[in-house]
Amino acid sequence: MSLGRSRGVPVDALLEEHGIRIEPLENDPAYMSGEAFERLLSVGFRALPYPLPGLAFGMTSQQTVFGLNAYLAQTASTIEGCVQTIIQAEPLLGNVGTTTLRHQPGEAHLVWYCRLVDPYVRFHVSDFIFSTLAHFLNACAPGAELLQAVHFTHAPPRDASLLERYQAVFACPVHFDQPENRIVMHAKGLELTVNSADPKLNAVLSRHAQSLLEERSRAVSFTDRVCLELNQLICQGNASREALAASLEMTSRTLHRKLQKESTSYRELLDRLRLERACALLRETAQPVQAVANDAGFDEAHSFARWFRQLTGLSPTEYREQPS
Repeated sequence: MSLGRSRGVPVDALLEEHGIRIEPLENDPAYMSGEAFERLLSVGFRALPYPLPGLAFGMTSQQTVFGLNAYLAQTASTIEGCVQTIIQAEPLLGNVGTTTLRHQPGEAHLVWYCRLVDPYVRFHVSDFIFSTLAHFLNACAPGAELLQAVHFTHAPPRDASLLERYQAVFACPVHFDQPENRIVMHAKGLELTVNSADPKLNAVLSRHAQSLLEERSRAVSFTDRVCLELNQLICQGNASREALAASLEMTSRTLHRKLQKESTSYRELLDRLRLERACALLRETAQPVQAVANDAGFDEAHSFARWFRQLTGLSPTEYREQPS
């Protein structure tokens, strides 16, 4: 919904017009039901001023939509590691579809199975998922020409002139009316080094993602739900109270009241999550303090150092130099 708002779509008015209520699942409040989500996508796609909204979104929204998953995948050592990371962390994004990697003689097939029912929604969501993956993988290994072909289960767009947009996005043959949604790559492409590889940071983020996956597998409180959203916003560099409230579809006042009922606050949770992230990076990576400060959401190292000392009694450098 934040993507729609950023492109001028009157999201709230559309929700009211179509009688759509954003209600989290009773036992999994970080997510909404598949049926409600599909209705939301159907209304949202039709309101956008693009004939192929999935392609348009997919080229520009990786970090906004995929948050921690995208940052984690970018730190993998190889393209295969990047792909495996995307697959393993996929449950953090919901259950719209599932991705698998198949090895064929001389080829690797990245296959995405869509669980959505509405053909219109499936069409544009499939476009979105694959344009996002294509752009993301190409950015991890620029100039490598990873993609050899793209297959979609949906039919081509009725307007034949729109086919040029698929070519512009994927820069390889695109086939429609296929048995499955599939990206075909050269097998050797999986061995390529990711240009942003960072094994130590990858290890830190992998543990964090694993803890989120474990959290996802059990019933969560409102505070748990807030922490999931807040972690994503910290990764995106926009963890303000207002952004958090908007991501939870409520006002800042309602957010404060609900957290107060669970004996916590926005500031307490933000400090806790930032500190956990900063401590892990200081202990387990060699990133400069300025880089750690940026990862924790601070623009300036001295502000970060002052905050860190208030919470731990140590400077970031002193903390890093302590024996494990």
